[in-house]
Amino acid sequence: MNVPSSGFTPGLCPLAAASSRPVPTCSVEHGTRDSLPGRPSAGLLCARLPVVADQSIEVTAAAIVSRGRVLAARRTHPADVAGGWELPGGKVDPGESVVDAVRREVQEELGCDVSYAFALAGRTAIKPGYELTAHVVGLVAGEPVPHEHDAVRWLGPEDLDDVDWLPSDRPFLSELRDLLLDGHRLPGGNVGGAVQIGATVRRATGPWTPAVHALLDHLVASGVAEVPTVLGVDARGREVLSYLPGHQVDVDTDAASDALLGAAMAWLRDYHLVVRDFRHPGPWRSVHRPLADGEVICHHDFAPYNVALSSSATGERLVGVFDWDMAGPGTPLDDLAFAAWNWVPLHRALPAEVCAMRLAVMASAYGDGVRPVDILDGVVPRIERSVVLIAAGQAAGDEGMLNLATVGEPARTTAALDALRTRLPAIRRLLT
Repeated sequence: MNVPSSGFTPGLCPLAAASSRPVPTCSVEHGTRDSLPGRPSAGLLCARLPVVADQSIEVTAAAIVSRGRVLAARRTHPADVAGGWELPGGKVDPGESVVDAVRREVQEELGCDVSYAFALAGRTAIKPGYELTAHVVGLVAGEPVPHEHDAVRWLGPEDLDDVDWLPSDRPFLSELRDLLLDGHRLPGGNVGGAVQIGATVRRATGPWTPAVHALLDHLVASGVAEVPTVLGVDARGREVLSYLPGHQVDVDTDAASDALLGAAMAWLRDYHLVVRDFRHPGPWRSVHRPLADGEVICHHDFAPYNVALSSSATGERLVGVFDWDMAGPGTPLDDLAFAAWNWVPLHRALPAEVCAMRLAVMASAYGDGVRPVDILDGVVPRIERSVVLIAAGQAAGDEGMLNLATVGEPARTTAALDALRTRLPAIRRLLT
């Protein structure tokens, strides 16, 4: 946003040369790269566009939001504002809509394409005859590269005060901070409603959170690199954990390779060894009792959808294990049985030979004397407990468990479990 500084009022930022202001339109281009928080719909766009005084020149600022962060750009000139940070943008050209102006300015200043979402509330005076409005957009193509600024920086909601914003942009920060806290909803976050904000994950807390955080702290202190770090609690009372990048295997349509399956079970064995002396009174979300003899604190949800993977020429590698909110007392076999349900996966109607072979891979990789048939025999009672837990949570109004109802739980699991019971004899014969 660059204009001559003549007529500059101290404390205000000149952004654009004079032009007539076009009438805002509702022409919105929807992007597919960055999903934006659910704020005003396209149908409300015109109603939400700020009204600028008839004799004023409208200057637009683009709040480029991506995964709970907004892009700030540092000015280089005029001298009055050099070094100050702003939302990129510029004036609306004659005959141009606000939406088109925002998209054009971002392309000119940063070399990337954006989709328009909605306008932030209010407007600010830049100097006599100039008024600034701010508009939320999402990245569609390209990466922001500054052409008219000397630096750009992604800022999360807690980082907004880390830069020296120009006075004209400051009035938008409060609404922007609240918007950023909505974050980017992560796939598979059905129980906890997890969202990503920059390099962090936010999710609701509960009575079990102190115990889970103590467990994660213990794992990190023990040198387990594949778990999130506890960073605190945010302004909405949600836990803040480090984000574990990677991709997941879709357990409904795909399956982990035998090599990855073995590596996952070896990781699970090492995890059980690390926690064998860990004690915490709880409460835990999944099991409300102290540890019994032979028990450890299980993950209780060790499935491909909770494992982050990286790919290389040598194959996929386990790099993260997340969603620890269901952790609690149990036997190592409980974790193995749940893993078999999702990693074999036994919830799908696979041939008995395939199931038996993959159970053998699991047992061999885990070691410690575990037999494939031991894992198989533990599956039905373990998944039955999950069904009871989900149903009880839904009856009690547990928000996370109620979220599972949207994907058909626990009825979906009950049906798959009934189908497994009919296949068990054939699988067991191959293992004994």
